[in-house]
Amino acid sequence: MVEGSKNRDGDMMDLNQAVPNGLVRWIKSKKLETPATLFLEMHRPLMSLAWPAATLCGGFIAPFFGPDYYDKIEGLRDPKALDRILDDLAAGNREDGSADNEQT
Repeated sequence: MVEGSKNRDGDMMDLNQAVPNGLVRWIKSKKLETPATLFLEMHRPLMSLAWPAATLCGGFIAPFFGPDYYDKIEGLRDPKALDRILDDLAAGNREDGSADNEQT
């Protein structure tokens, strides 16, 4: 099991946080907060199957995603990861909404 990886400061970085945070940053950079929220909420019942399916298919999928495939999917083990992603996206939407109101 992966404990974490070293960042520039030498501290251990929790991969369970790094992968969802990277996903949220990517979604926000593409300005896809609303479609991503709808998509994730729609697939919430399937999240309990995400880790077993990704592990089962890993032998076939890993060559396409590189040697750190299992490190990338480690965040799927945590059932609360989806809630954290949705909370981060909602917080971004609230911040953007307040900024839009101040400009008008």
